[in-house]
Amino acid sequence: MKIRSFGTIAALMAVACAADQETDSPAGVHTEFRDSAGIRIVENANPPEGSRLDWRLGPEPLVSIGKVEGEEPYLFTRIFGATMLSDGRIVIGDDGTKELRVFDRQGNHLETWAGEGQGPGEFGPVQLWGLSPLPGDSIIILQYGFAQLSVYGPDGEFLRRFVPETSQRDTRNVLRSLWPRDVSRDGLLLAIQDPIDNDPADAEVWDAAGELRGSLGTHPGREAIRDADGAHASPVMFYRNTFLQAWGDLFFISTNRRYELRGFALDGSLARIVRLDRPPRVPTDAHIEAYIEDRLSSIPSDQAQRRAERRRSLLDSPVAEHLPAFAVYWTDVVDHLWVWEYEAPGEETPGTLFTVFEPGGRVLGYFEIPEGMFILEAGADYILFRVRDELGVETVQLWPLER
Repeated sequence: MKIRSFGTIAALMAVACAADQETDSPAGVHTEFRDSAGIRIVENANPPEGSRLDWRLGPEPLVSIGKVEGEEPYLFTRIFGATMLSDGRIVIGDDGTKELRVFDRQGNHLETWAGEGQGPGEFGPVQLWGLSPLPGDSIIILQYGFAQLSVYGPDGEFLRRFVPETSQRDTRNVLRSLWPRDVSRDGLLLAIQDPIDNDPADAEVWDAAGELRGSLGTHPGREAIRDADGAHASPVMFYRNTFLQAWGDLFFISTNRRYELRGFALDGSLARIVRLDRPPRVPTDAHIEAYIEDRLSSIPSDQAQRRAERRRSLLDSPVAEHLPAFAVYWTDVVDHLWVWEYEAPGEETPGTLFTVFEPGGRVLGYFEIPEGMFILEAGADYILFRVRDELGVETVQLWPLER
């Protein structure tokens, strides 16, 4: 890493405050660090177009778990998460059966936890959507739209299930309740009111027992045209969305209207801003037409009237001022942030491109994975992918990663 000071004056000021710094990544991408009113601001240049990090996936997966037909533990309905425990076991969550299936690194089924039913540790007719490791190889399971949390020990023992009082669940208006969206490495839960239905939306941090650890204030919800009481929202083409992620010891809540990631401390104060120098793009007529054609693709071509009505409806939709700056982001096991790059309609390319940032916010560069592979977990030297074939059959593949 190459670090340059601004000179003698900055060096003298370092006694009283952190000196501003400039650094270049190994790929030559420039980053500047500065402090402003107690907020760490990281300004990154955009990596050169077409460049890639010198990271490599192996030539083939080390193991692929899942089959078209065969024994039940190898047949998946809807994989909602996977993680590798410290001893190398791979735990895969299947929403169709409400099971946590455990495999060794060779892909052999070892045992199954949880399941559908009314017994301890089993699940009723709910949607499971999140699986995250806790310290000590425990696993916490998140439900969609509801702050009921289930925790299992490293050997599958059911430890607890609870609904935090602080979720503010209101049986008369469930849309106002908070529910967890991410889990930090030390087991803290980042929760928010559903940004689709709440603008602004309250955000909080809970511990793994459901106790309130910090309030992060209110944040923008999904962009929409709302009526006076907020009960009805009309969609906006290329709408702004809000994303949450625990990254290091901070909790990032950001919209994708611009390439600016905002990290908050437990006391709710803004502690870090990470930016990428990428000017916002204005939607063109070509983008709008490609967007409409994509939405019409689900309507059979012989249903001309229905397609025409849908086209008119889409043409009447309000259009956002700018395209989204990115699609979504998440962290890997070694606390790098992976930002999934947004592809404007009509500009799609093979593969999925990520911009990767170091823990402190410095951009490293671009990393690309093959088309059709979704990252469930990225470790120091591996990635767990969910892969769905042309028949809709899902598998989990363990690939080696060289950084």
